[in-house]
Amino acid sequence: MDQNCKDVFEVYNLPFECYFNASMNHEETAHDEIEFVWLLDGEATVWCEGKEYLLLPDTVFIFYVNQRHAMRSEGPTYSASFRFKRKYLEDLNLYFERLPFQNRVFTFDELAHKYHEVPLIMSQLILLMKSGGSTVNIRYKLMGFYNMYVFDLYSVRLQQKYLDIKKKNYDEYLLRFQKISTYIEEHYHEKITLAILGSLTGISPTRLSHFIKEILGISFQEYLHKIRLEKAIASLKNTDLPVKEIVRSCGFSDQKYLNAIMKDLFHLTAHQYRKIMKDEVHFGVEDFSYPDMIHEFSHKLHKMKTSAFPGMDV
Repeated sequence: MDQNCKDVFEVYNLPFECYFNASMNHEETAHDEIEFVWLLDGEATVWCEGKEYLLLPDTVFIFYVNQRHAMRSEGPTYSASFRFKRKYLEDLNLYFERLPFQNRVFTFDELAHKYHEVPLIMSQLILLMKSGGSTVNIRYKLMGFYNMYVFDLYSVRLQQKYLDIKKKNYDEYLLRFQKISTYIEEHYHEKITLAILGSLTGISPTRLSHFIKEILGISFQEYLHKIRLEKAIASLKNTDLPVKEIVRSCGFSDQKYLNAIMKDLFHLTAHQYRKIMKDEVHFGVEDFSYPDMIHEFSHKLHKMKTSAFPGMDV
């Protein structure tokens, strides 16, 4: 990827970098991170490790760790590139550079059917692009789906190297995580325990605690508190509800606890935060450079919704 390209979602501190491009003219380079390039429209030629590949609309190419590559397009193109942050993968003990990889051109539908996390990640990116600002739940859904995808991808690479390694059923993991995140989103104002979620998902509270930590990188309580805090902040900014009512409706034990969190994050009490936000509220993120790409993403994900992942709200 060209060094002048900017990570569109840099402000959200995601475990991957994301770039949108109106051309694919990039000189030969190599980097120590996996890069996933999705061509939405136009045609482009890719050179990777001395071989040439043709990308057509709705095709994907994956540049593996330290592979020398270049890209060239004739005429206008629209593409999305995702670069997996190496340090984040290493913190998960995933070392892709140690495993084999065979380059080839994939169709996006092929990749989405093989790795169901892919359309779910894209759907959350669409929500992020369309949202009026950063939302904790979208970010942590992205983190969860991304973590499951890279673990799934890694297990497939391991299978190719060691045929006796058993591949986890990540469809089951996706459904479990979707149940958890949906339940918390709908019941954050109520008492939520690992026992309740364990009963919902059919696994023990201890195992569920490890599952959430593995998928999100944070504990269950931290995830729940972040969701509740996001709801409280939205209410402080956008409603005139008394702070005590916001505390109750967002599931916090008392106002002192909310104020302690607010002071830790913003050095303000809930009342002080509300006053500042009522004076001047800043909505939105930096303008997206290629608005039609949102339409392209939405259109493609709508086509896949029932066929690639029936029964799930993506």
